[in-house]
Amino acid sequence: MSNALAATLILLTLVVLALIFAVIALARQIGILHTRLAPAGALMTTAGPKLGEKITNMSIPDIHGKPVAIGATGTGINAAKAQLLLFVSPTCPICKELVPTAKSMALSDNVDLIFGSDGGQAETHLQYIEKMKLQDYPYIVSLELGMRFEVGKLPYAVLIDETGALRSKGLVNSREHLESLVTAMQSGYESIQDYLVKKGHLEGSAS
Repeated sequence: MSNALAATLILLTLVVLALIFAVIALARQIGILHTRLAPAGALMTTAGPKLGEKITNMSIPDIHGKPVAIGATGTGINAAKAQLLLFVSPTCPICKELVPTAKSMALSDNVDLIFGSDGGQAETHLQYIEKMKLQDYPYIVSLELGMRFEVGKLPYAVLIDETGALRSKGLVNSREHLESLVTAMQSGYESIQDYLVKKGHLEGSAS
């Protein structure tokens, strides 16, 4: 009886050890896979201004009537900052999730954050501004602004560099999408996708 019990315990110990090694190996493979995964990039669209195009001569009043300059002239005291335009809607659930991310990026990446929307009751937008704590950011309700960048779906983001050139744009459904716009600008590529394609070509040439 004791021999059978001892044999069972040894067998169970071996099974547990095998499971532990299997979990460690699986965790290692997951880590390798994670490092190989490409960063998620915003969904680029061909509509609207082309990347590299200068965005100038745009001055549109925000919801309070204060003029907001879009493009090379800058919006704030520091006109040498890039501008991140995030097109949102009070009825868009994904937009609500991205607003805190955009606010955090504006601080960490030192960009001027501007919110845009293309219509609706002013009272609805004012309530949205209060709810999402956007009082410190320009909030523009304008068909003209949306048409200028040919915004079709929300949330949509546009990044204009300090010289007024359009550096990146696209549909942004997650934090990674939004961050990819700034990453693309800082890397000097048109988009994360463009970076990966060109990097692959360089690596292929080197090999």
